[in-house]
Amino acid sequence: NEELQSSNEELETSKEELQSINEELQTVNAELNLRVDELSRANNDMANLLESTQIATIFLDRDLCIKSFTPATRDLFRLVESDVGRPLAHVRPRFAADGLQADIEQVLQRLGTIERQIQSAESDTRYIMRVLPYRTIDNVIAGVVVTFVDVTRIARAEERIGSLTHDLRNRIESLETLLDLVPVGIVIAGVGDSQEFRANRRAAELAGEPLSGAKLTSMPTALDVVREGKALDAVDQPLAMAIRTGEAVPQYEARIEKPGSTGVDVMVSATPLFDESGKVRGAISTLVDISRHKEAERSQERLLHELQHRVKNILSTITALTSRMIRSSHSMADFSTAFQERLQGMARTHELLSQHNWERAGLKELLRMTLAPYEARDRQNVVLEGGPVQLNASAAATLGMVFFELASNAAKYGALETENGRVEVKWRIGEPGGSLSIVWKEIDGPVVEEPLKKSFGTTFIQQSLNYELGGSVDLKFKESGLECSLQIPLSLAGATDVPVKDE
Repeated sequence: NEELQSSNEELETSKEELQSINEELQTVNAELNLRVDELSRANNDMANLLESTQIATIFLDRDLCIKSFTPATRDLFRLVESDVGRPLAHVRPRFAADGLQADIEQVLQRLGTIERQIQSAESDTRYIMRVLPYRTIDNVIAGVVVTFVDVTRIARAEERIGSLTHDLRNRIESLETLLDLVPVGIVIAGVGDSQEFRANRRAAELAGEPLSGAKLTSMPTALDVVREGKALDAVDQPLAMAIRTGEAVPQYEARIEKPGSTGVDVMVSATPLFDESGKVRGAISTLVDISRHKEAERSQERLLHELQHRVKNILSTITALTSRMIRSSHSMADFSTAFQERLQGMARTHELLSQHNWERAGLKELLRMTLAPYEARDRQNVVLEGGPVQLNASAAATLGMVFFELASNAAKYGALETENGRVEVKWRIGEPGGSLSIVWKEIDGPVVEEPLKKSFGTTFIQQSLNYELGGSVDLKFKESGLECSLQIPLSLAGATDVPVKDE
């Protein structure tokens, strides 16, 4: 009995131990089921993650055999489920993969990462291929992971951006070239550009700024602008006003003062520039050089004043000429003929001056024009000798009449009346502040004698030189012909020895 009781006790103890073990097994089984559920969820999450990202991924073991792959990988390799366990090198890819095996082996050896861009051989789809080691949680290298990310849209977008950038660069280059070529000064300013503006070549030239190698030159934000005699402050200048008010500044005349220069007259205007939201982002200003226009206006005013003065002098000359000729003429017929000849001579002189805007006339040109009606074909009867001399309008008009009187007298009574006679005219300019000396000499003409009474022509020559030009006349009546010496102060004749083309 004691043995039986002892056996029962042992059985009870064993039963309790079995119950305890069973409870432990149930607990372990519950934990195992929980782990299985967690692993299942993790696998599902990973599968859905890989599916949602559409990233082609191949997992390889250390022998570079396929452990698993995502469905998207079939676009890059001809894979089926039975390929699991096969070496990747035995699977034919759908892209140029000459260096793929070497890249995988290198990553497995060096534990680095290799990234390349590839393109499908069957389409224009492009991928970023990344090869990296497969690390376990315990930091053990268990193989290689190869991923392929579709970057076709990104690549196309980059190409489009590159094309647009190239096109934009060309447009900017064309615009800058245009700005560099236009004869109008253009200045561009942006909001916040507190130190400098950008200007094209013409604007920099007008402002007196040094040119840089770029098509747009940096320049100060304020120029020395004068409007109606008043210097404009920086805030009142067109660009600043357009930026401040957001309104266009109508063009107006102004003057840009430049260091070491008399300045330049310009028409200036400005208009604001707006961004997409309608805010002022800057302004652009134009500078049009009107110096020639202003000079033309001043020249026109001078010409008008000179014309008024000349008309007044011409009328006075004609009045005096008429009065003197009436007193010296024997008949109205003589008066009419002589008067018309003198008017024609005066008209030729005025025509010559008109060709030079009533500013000057060449002495030689004036003599050639006056003597042209009397010259022989070979021009042997007229000799002109002297350097290039320019006369002002007043001196040219007076000397034109004097030369006409001398030429007319030579044709009627002097050297130009005979076949072998000739006229020599020589001139020279004396020292600065001196005089212009002109010698009219008739040779091989009829014998001349000094008249007992001064003729109209002699009186006209002497009085014209004296009163109009402050000069003097010396008439010598030689047997060989008349010799007339004229002395004219340079200050009144405006004579210069600057050569011109028409001389």
